[in-house]
Amino acid sequence: MKKNSLELKIYKTIFNMLLIVAIVVIGMIAHKYIGENENEKESQDAVEAFSNIDFSEITEESKEQLEYKGYKVIGIVKIPKINIEYPILEIGNIDPESAKEPMKISVIKYWGEKVNDYGNLSLAGHNNKSGTMFGKTKKLSEGDIVELSDLEGKTIQYSIYNIFTTSPNDVNILLPRDEHVREVTLITCTNGNKQRLILKAQEI
Repeated sequence: MKKNSLELKIYKTIFNMLLIVAIVVIGMIAHKYIGENENEKESQDAVEAFSNIDFSEITEESKEQLEYKGYKVIGIVKIPKINIEYPILEIGNIDPESAKEPMKISVIKYWGEKVNDYGNLSLAGHNNKSGTMFGKTKKLSEGDIVELSDLEGKTIQYSIYNIFTTSPNDVNILLPRDEHVREVTLITCTNGNKQRLILKAQEI
């Protein structure tokens, strides 16, 4: 009888511990999704504000002062097929530590030329499970359209011509296929952050 009572206590203790762990995990997941949704709303507000700018009247000095949450805004990336649109943030030096905070709130310029300049512009965004940022880029196919709007008020369409995965250390993805062609490279993590999903697009 005592043995059964002891076993029951052990089972109850284990159950309670598992319940606590489950509550903590659920809380962490909920907190992450709430944070992503809040960032999503704020980034869409930034996109709307950018869209309302009259670029014919804005000065070069004013362009330098366009910011979102303390980071310089250099354009907008829009992908109609998966219904995403984000400010492109420029953060200066690119390293995992300095990119951590801005990538929580929007897409960043990872490497390359100015938005809509000739050559390759590489943009990085998180592969959020909620589908925000670049979380739905896996649904894209060759021929799908990426739109970039710049600080001159110009919007250019790019057609995806190559989709592949590679290692995080592959720097060849940053190189332009042709320096005389406008190109954009979208970068996001995949396979548990062990690889990078790459989408290459060039001006139509």
